[in-house]
Amino acid sequence: MIVTPTLVQFLAGDADNFITNIHIGRTFDMSGTVPSLSGESPRWYGDTIGFWDGDALITWTSNIQGWKVHGNPEFSGKLQTIEIYTPRRDSTGKFIGLDHEGIFYDPEALVEPIRMTRTLERISGFETGAPYEFIECIQTIYPINGRATPVVAGRVIEYKVPNLFDRPWARLWEEYFEQGMQRPKEPELLKFD
Repeated sequence: MIVTPTLVQFLAGDADNFITNIHIGRTFDMSGTVPSLSGESPRWYGDTIGFWDGDALITWTSNIQGWKVHGNPEFSGKLQTIEIYTPRRDSTGKFIGLDHEGIFYDPEALVEPIRMTRTLERISGFETGAPYEFIECIQTIYPINGRATPVVAGRVIEYKVPNLFDRPWARLWEEYFEQGMQRPKEPELLKFD
């Protein structure tokens, strides 16, 4: 985490790198489909603005590219979050980490907002510990005949690159597992007469 007067940056990762830039004191353009800093082009991690309330950082993220990520629920391009980062201190007042609260709003994918909390522990400063190691996700599982299939190095396969800005898992399902099926003619799933 790096903090400047106008930008706070979080750098993290597990299967790939993840950077969040929080623009302090900026405001969103509210004229588009969703609030944004970058116009109508959604960002994988969205646009984030924030402000300080004492020593707590409050952020608002919008303009997120709708998709699905490993093990998380599906979300739309209307997903927005409000997050609160509050410092944790020991009995002497020394900074030891952050309490993080996130509230996720999505009128298309969620019936109601989702709240999550976590505690982030300070491991070291820049003067100690190993430097951050760049992380790159190397794909080993490919959709073959509609099923996620591990592929060993050196094997040659035919591979159709999915449209990652769409819903690739849904398109594969429709292509391979819904042949001959038709969608219901009525929009409601349940009908009570």
